[in-house]
Amino acid sequence: MKAELFRRLHQEPPILVLPNAWDVASARSLAALKGCRALATTSAAVARSLGFEDGEQAPREEMVEAARRIAAAVDVPVTADLERGYGDPAGTARAAWAAGLVGINFEDSTRAGLVPLGEQVQAIGAIRDAVPELVVNARVDVFLRLGGDVDEAVERANAYLTAGADCAYPILCPPVSIPELARRIDGPMNVIVADGVPGPADLQELGVARLTWGGGLAGVAYAAAARVAAAALRS
Repeated sequence: MKAELFRRLHQEPPILVLPNAWDVASARSLAALKGCRALATTSAAVARSLGFEDGEQAPREEMVEAARRIAAAVDVPVTADLERGYGDPAGTARAAWAAGLVGINFEDSTRAGLVPLGEQVQAIGAIRDAVPELVVNARVDVFLRLGGDVDEAVERANAYLTAGADCAYPILCPPVSIPELARRIDGPMNVIVADGVPGPADLQELGVARLTWGGGLAGVAYAAAARVAAAALRS
């Protein structure tokens, strides 16, 4: 079963390098790469491909449908970035599972700030109860806020893992903090590709389980297309 395989990929080496697709074409291209064992979606790039901005601006139904098409187009497991569950985390988890997805990202902040820890723990428990098989990547948004620190990130990550999450994701954590976070978080940890972040082999040595790009790959693709077009337009 794809969900069992995907969960196992978080628990044993090598590090799970998880490219982020945003439509069927990108998913097929990435899934065909040698060594690609699973894919993720990216809420930012999927939403923009649908004409919306990130941050739950796109309707849940459209985001889940886009992810469903991606999952149906490839043979590898696909996990979807479905933000904070669009006001109904458990219902969104059920919709993701029904769409053929094996996992979700679940964020712990809104535009107003970090969600209270107890509220987030309760929501993760509700997701786990709704779909026990689903692999939950619990995003920790501490470092998206000024003054975020390692201690708070570790507290939140471990609380989410205890509540039933399969992986903790301290997004945009300072690269210098990765070794300490990997050591103190009591379960698999996801790191996003960014300036100063070590490569996959070094992250694996530090104990990181999963590496993703978020919307970064889509950004690279669009920037490359714009450069090619701009060069032609100038000629």
